[in-house]
Amino acid sequence: MRNVSGLGLSGAVAFMALLAASGPALSQQAPMLDELVSSGALPPLEERLPANPLVIEPVESIGTYGGTWRSALRGGLDNAWIARTVAYDGLVRYDREWKEIIPNLAESWEVSADSRTYTFKLRDGLKWNNGTPFTSEDIAFAVELFSEPTYGGGTFIKNPQNPVSVEVVDDTTFSLVFGNPNGVIMDELASVNGLTLVSLNKAYCSQFYPAYNENAGAEAQAAGFETWEAWMEDRCGWATETIRWGNPELPFMNAWMVEQPLTGDATRATFVRNPYYWKVDTEGNQLPYIDRLDMRVSDSLEEITLMALNGEIDFQDRHIATVVNQPLFFDGQEQGDYRLGANVPSNMNTLVLQFNLNHVDEKRRELFQNKDFRIGISHLLDREEIIDVVFTGQGEPFQAAPRPESPFYDEEMAKQYTEYDPDAAAAAFEAAGLVRNGDYYTFADGTPLNVTIDLISSFRSEWVDMMELMQLQLEAGGINIELNNIDRTLYYDKRLVGDYDAQIWQGDGGLDVIQEPRYYMPSGAESVWAFRWQAWYNGSDPEIAEEPADWAKEQMDLYTQLRGEGDPAVRDDLMKQILAIAKENFPVIGVSLPGNGYYIAKNNMRNIAEPMLHAYLFPTPAPYDPFQWYFD
Repeated sequence: MRNVSGLGLSGAVAFMALLAASGPALSQQAPMLDELVSSGALPPLEERLPANPLVIEPVESIGTYGGTWRSALRGGLDNAWIARTVAYDGLVRYDREWKEIIPNLAESWEVSADSRTYTFKLRDGLKWNNGTPFTSEDIAFAVELFSEPTYGGGTFIKNPQNPVSVEVVDDTTFSLVFGNPNGVIMDELASVNGLTLVSLNKAYCSQFYPAYNENAGAEAQAAGFETWEAWMEDRCGWATETIRWGNPELPFMNAWMVEQPLTGDATRATFVRNPYYWKVDTEGNQLPYIDRLDMRVSDSLEEITLMALNGEIDFQDRHIATVVNQPLFFDGQEQGDYRLGANVPSNMNTLVLQFNLNHVDEKRRELFQNKDFRIGISHLLDREEIIDVVFTGQGEPFQAAPRPESPFYDEEMAKQYTEYDPDAAAAAFEAAGLVRNGDYYTFADGTPLNVTIDLISSFRSEWVDMMELMQLQLEAGGINIELNNIDRTLYYDKRLVGDYDAQIWQGDGGLDVIQEPRYYMPSGAESVWAFRWQAWYNGSDPEIAEEPADWAKEQMDLYTQLRGEGDPAVRDDLMKQILAIAKENFPVIGVSLPGNGYYIAKNNMRNIAEPMLHAYLFPTPAPYDPFQWYFD
């Protein structure tokens, strides 16, 4: 087996030296814990920390304890902000540059030569926030539970093409054993998706599971739930699901633990420091520095924006750091006593237009699968007008392609068909078999072509402005467009039915190209443009799965090879081949490359990095270690 602990030899030596240097100084804790320790309600610090706590280098300086970090959630379902601030503590994690996978709960790991067996060594003495040991059995329990066909979501644990099992060696050593080679699992574990594996305390959650409690079904009904699965979800909802933040009894491994839970009618959710948190700074002070997190829960963006302007938010970017708000926040810095920092987005596009290549209507399916039709649509978009009007000139015309900062960047792919050219559009529509009858194009048989585009305005406020401009541009070029602003639940439900013309979303996959190829190939459920092809590939929803076009099947074969490849250079080459096929077949349409984003931070909040790379799989700001932020 080869060791890939993420440190390298010199890094491992430096890390151990740092531990040795800080070891004798492990005596400092937050003042709010002193009375609990002196009264005997809480063990002393040396009994709460593992034998080798993870030592964290502060961004600027050693911090001071205390204070409450104020931010806001948009409604009771806004779980992503919690995942990005509280919950990023998997087995491994990304470094602050998003270049390397480094130790976290696991201090080291080894990978078999065939990339099927990954053996992890946990830190000795890790404890849940209730003081009970965190062990290999908790990992094995999570895999066992999520392997249940009736429970849990679509994680790597429930991949029919590559099933996984756990071999427990001892309390701190276990192996993930895959049926086939898995060359991308470490990135999965280092991303926000890695939370799933470390989110379930076996001692607590097993009481809701029939495999450990034969009365779980009856007890679930007695508690008001129809099934044990519903009871389990209510008490031990997995990973980033909202309910996980609604049960203060559920043990945590994070820097802060639930104090006031997030529920459907909550007006705020609060978190308090975990006295058993297993990280320290370079002087041996137990982290986190900040005592509490207080998140206002509001459906009103106006209220959250006003809170930030009034200096009532200490750090936030989610929801409020929009292009429209930027001048407002810039002008209000002095009065609100805050500053604006730079976010470099991983998204490669402000909006991706996805026509449904698997439409249940045969005539529309044939049209939408025609590359010439998509080329025509792209040439009708005046991207410069959209950038000037909606984004105040920030950005540039761009297709769904890796960002310029990515090693996969291909200028030709990024810029193809981005010219506003009505004549080229007309030629493309003619090649696609459309006929211009009066103001609008029709099918060849004279049937009207009315295209409905679904959007969710509540997710991105600028999408409405973008789509209204795009509607005018497309209709001027002869394509009759109807905008359908719908609820997010319905937005997702339509994918299974297949009776939708097009949907839009943001341009994921600009930097995390291998991990997020949804627009380059039909890789998963977010590949809305080919939902039934991805179902065929992933073995999901067999009742609607359809065999893909040959070019998409070629991509799938390449990606299957990529996922089983242990050599990063070979994986990169396979991804380049997938991108070349995407470039040739042009499955989706992009609008513009996003300009840099920003965050809002109070002037006395320290150790915040600038700029930050901003992504979901790299769940900003979590990889920049908010537990080492402090108030000066």
